[in-house]
Amino acid sequence: MTYSSETICAISGAALHNLKRWTRSGFIHKHASGHDWTAAQLQEVMDMTRLTSQGATIREIKTAQASAHPVRTGGWAARRGDMLWQLEFGSEQSLAVLLRKLGSNFTGDDFVIRLLAPLHQWLRDDTRTGACRRMERFHHLIVAYAGNMTRNATRAAAIPLLLENVSEQNQTDIWLEAIRLSGQGFSVEVRAFSAIYQPATAHQHHLYWCGAGLTEMMYQHYLARLNYGHPVLLCGPDRRVHHLYPQISAVA
Repeated sequence: MTYSSETICAISGAALHNLKRWTRSGFIHKHASGHDWTAAQLQEVMDMTRLTSQGATIREIKTAQASAHPVRTGGWAARRGDMLWQLEFGSEQSLAVLLRKLGSNFTGDDFVIRLLAPLHQWLRDDTRTGACRRMERFHHLIVAYAGNMTRNATRAAAIPLLLENVSEQNQTDIWLEAIRLSGQGFSVEVRAFSAIYQPATAHQHHLYWCGAGLTEMMYQHYLARLNYGHPVLLCGPDRRVHHLYPQISAVA
């Protein structure tokens, strides 16, 4: 039995760039012929998703294999520490390089949910000297990375998805969600909320990002799009309908 790349990604949660990196690093055997994946390769992919879900890097896994010992890793705390050091002392280039390397190590959900989102929360809670500078660097880094992922996904003919910014508490959150969705195989377009109904015919999926709830007007627009047969869903941390009008920010 063989599997397509899309099936492998759907089963494992890994993205194509993860598979390429893991294959180049020798953890997954290369295809003998054709482009389909075997059951043995699927098992290798699943093994890598299990190991990397602990925050283990490719270097740490290679060291463990060479010594025939269990993987010893600093885990997600160490990865967040690496990012914090770069945010404080690193150049723009070295910071971007680290993020790309980490992104190719870990699946999209783990990358965002276990690394970037907790780091973002830590930065938001930080009150030490330089906290605003580090938060600003992090935001611009995430926006740039999300843009690169979208461009790569477009070239790879990934599934188009519109992420519409209905409301937000923090402008970085929606870009983290865009990165997570890109890791699931979508080509994500982030767009500011429009009160005018505009069918997004080029997008197979349409999500309302609700970071700070919806007004009654927004909710009625959402219901109208559903009635039009538009493939729209609510997402984000606060999908409640609020009486007070939340601040709507234009997408950066």
